Amino acid sequence: GIGRVWACGVAVDWALLCGGGRRVDLPTYAFQRDHYWLPKAHGSSDAEGLGLSNTGHPLLSAALPMADGGSVVLTGRVGRTSHAWVADHQVGGVVLLPGTAFVELAVRAGDEVGCGRVEELT
Repeated sequence: GIGRVWACGVAVDWALLCGGGRRVDLPTYAFQRDHYWLPKAHGSSDAEGLGLSNTGHPLLSAALPMADGGSVVLTGRVGRTSHAWVADHQVGGVVLLPGTAFVELAVRAGDEVGCGRVEELT
């Protein structure tokens, strides 16, 4: 609110409000920025290069054993650009991952941790 009042031409006692702050120069070009983040990688990343184990599976492409020794995190990417068949399954005009793909994910996860079958999937 104080900034809005000042922008409308009202005198503001900045020393009182800022408690001894100091003025700094603003950038001369509003869109001049320094980028400190790594550029976004395009395409697929190598699982081993990221510290993951490559599973060789088309849906769950990488595995990461957890530090507790009994858990594993599986990851992968499923989408219309990488798996064209996904676009063939639409319900009410919305693309959804088919139920059989969820079964495949469960079976592959079980295989990764030594569970050979899916007893029930609801």
